[in-house]
Amino acid sequence: MRCYSHLSDDEREQIGLAKALGHSIGAIAQAIGRPKSTISRELSRNKLPSGRYSPLHAAGAYQLRRRREALIERDRALRTFVVDRLAEGWTPEQISGWLKEGNERRLRAVSCETIYAFIYRAAQRAEQLWRYLTRRHKRRRPRRSRPSQDTIKDRVSIHQRPKTVDGRTEGGHWEGDLIICKRTRPVLVLHERKSRVTLAARLAITFDNDTAFAQHALLRTMRAMTTWFCDAYASWQKGGVENANGRLRRWLPRQIDIDQVSDEEIQDIVITANLTPRKCLGFKTPFQAILKELGKDVQIRFA
Repeated sequence: MRCYSHLSDDEREQIGLAKALGHSIGAIAQAIGRPKSTISRELSRNKLPSGRYSPLHAAGAYQLRRRREALIERDRALRTFVVDRLAEGWTPEQISGWLKEGNERRLRAVSCETIYAFIYRAAQRAEQLWRYLTRRHKRRRPRRSRPSQDTIKDRVSIHQRPKTVDGRTEGGHWEGDLIICKRTRPVLVLHERKSRVTLAARLAITFDNDTAFAQHALLRTMRAMTTWFCDAYASWQKGGVENANGRLRRWLPRQIDIDQVSDEEIQDIVITANLTPRKCLGFKTPFQAILKELGKDVQIRFA
């Protein structure tokens, strides 16, 4: 298989001349010995706003992309920051958003596309930074609701929840779920809907949707809290905690022996999640969001 190499200035001159003469992409590709996909990509990527192709403009655009992609590699402090955040589970978009908000005064802001370019360039040098992008479930399963099995006494359906909760305009509304790992002791996850703060703790016993929170009425009598239950097999009705579970799964995959993970390690994972900026929060962290809800404006820096 032929290794891909970037087009040279001479090849771009040939493409520009052939294009001006009205030659087809296939004819141009055959003339310079390149695949048609390469010619098509070149003409599409480097065309002028008018739609014309200029070899000079194309060469300049290519050099600009090269400089942009190499920016993180040239800036050691920025590179360290990006790699550390990736290792902590931040997405390129979260890293970019955090930098663009000016939270790291010593570091230059970069786009998420620049970070993606850096990741895949580094992967060619066997750094394998791409592994930090992989989630266990890249695509969600079809969202199909099945009839609810109301085996819990006095459970109230989520359909009766006040509409004001849906807007995430007020704090204090939580979603709860379980993370099941190799052993039978699950991890309880609580997720605050407005700030996106996540709490998690190991449980001594396990339960499922048929018996989970069977004593939920105690929350009402002891803490004046109201509870609502999702429909069976309708996990999207509590999408916030499901999303939080997906983030925690980076460190707590299903095959891990949860008994070999200490409570301190679990809390370290939770703190890491709550110190990760979220796009929905304007690239603030959940900790900052909940403190702002309490009237405190906290600045956080990682470099």
